Amino acid sequence: MLETLDYISSVIRLDLLIGFGLYSIIFFLVRLFYSKKVRLNNFDYSATRITIYLGVIFCIFWALGCIIYYFQVDDQTEKLRYTERMFGKYWFGFWLQPIIWILLTQLLRINFLRKNLLFRIIISLSFVLTLERITIILTSLHRDYLPSSWTMYSGNWNFGLGPFDVFLGLFFKIFLFVLITSMYHFGKSKVKTLYNNTYK
Repeated sequence: MLETLDYISSVIRLDLLIGFGLYSIIFFLVRLFYSKKVRLNNFDYSATRITIYLGVIFCIFWALGCIIYYFQVDDQTEKLRYTERMFGKYWFGFWLQPIIWILLTQLLRINFLRKNLLFRIIISLSFVLTLERITIILTSLHRDYLPSSWTMYSGNWNFGLGPFDVFLGLFFKIFLFVLITSMYHFGKSKVKTLYNNTYK
């Protein structure tokens, strides 16, 4: 159960919400040249609605994961440490990131922010650059820029990811987000048409 919640949360965070940021860049570029702006804006409205729902779903799954993990831990010392992390002296480190994520996704309800490309990219980046990662990067830079730690690196820096792999990964994220948005957008239109034909 916990593994399933973690997996779904990571798909939402690392695929769909990053896909939203990449989709936003493409949307704003296409809108410059596409003549049927009303149809495009309606689809984009559905995309932002999906992102709002995904933010809520992610936080629900995160909270459920925390509760399930607490009750699955058998070791009392580990349970005490976990409780200390949640409600102890540095409780804000535990709660701050999910609160930021839900607030950013819910701010898409405001029209001005929904139509702002920079804000939409910030939302997407917030799911990649977590507070923990930012802290690690800043402390690494701080330490690495000391003259005593300057060294010359040599060797083969092969991480197994070529440009094609990166491009394919980004394309998959955009495709997955657009596919889910399309299902929601056109499904909602079909349901509305069926409802109007049945009850009017």
